Amino acid sequence: MEHEQELHTLIVSSAKEIGLTIENAQIWQFIRYLAQLIEWNKTINLTAITEPNEIIIKHFIDSLAALVATSFPEQALVLDVGSGGGFPGIPLKIMRPDLQLVLIEPVQKKCSFLNSVIGLLKLRGISTFDGTIEQYAKKPLHPTVDMIVLRALKFEDVRKHAPTLLAPRGKVVLYRAEAIQNHELGDGFHLVNETTLLLPQASGKRVITVIEKNNS
Repeated sequence: MEHEQELHTLIVSSAKEIGLTIENAQIWQFIRYLAQLIEWNKTINLTAITEPNEIIIKHFIDSLAALVATSFPEQALVLDVGSGGGFPGIPLKIMRPDLQLVLIEPVQKKCSFLNSVIGLLKLRGISTFDGTIEQYAKKPLHPTVDMIVLRALKFEDVRKHAPTLLAPRGKVVLYRAEAIQNHELGDGFHLVNETTLLLPQASGKRVITVIEKNNS
């Protein structure tokens, strides 16, 4: 890719703006991921954002905002529901290789892209599920999940199935544009915390809402 050094610098500085330090090996994983995303996006609609600098900030850095807002337990099993181009799951995995990730994506071509990136970046402990959260929840044996991350979907899209998938005290991390309202939580969840971040280069506001399953 052109201007790799500029991209390298942008990743480092943008991550620093939200309070994260990225190692050199991780930066090169992001740059390879970026190249793959741009190439596949020519034939599959993975993202409407096509400019490399914007992808870095509005997809990669935005995805990493959850690491600033909440703590992911060591070796946590995380579901990324509606993963699409791999956001936020793959950026989180690059930064936290210990996390065990399942990328849930119902569009088969997007799953093919995700599997391609997983292979290219030699990621371990990450898999795709070609289907919806409803189909995943119906699997005869699914392990209990520590965290569900939602960036492309709304909480109401998973609220019905999340309680059966989550471990006690399991959390849902929501990437939102505004604070959550009490009525959105329903009876099964309570608010843990909310963090508002401003994305670098005046790229907008992000609210990370962390909610926890109520113990029955």
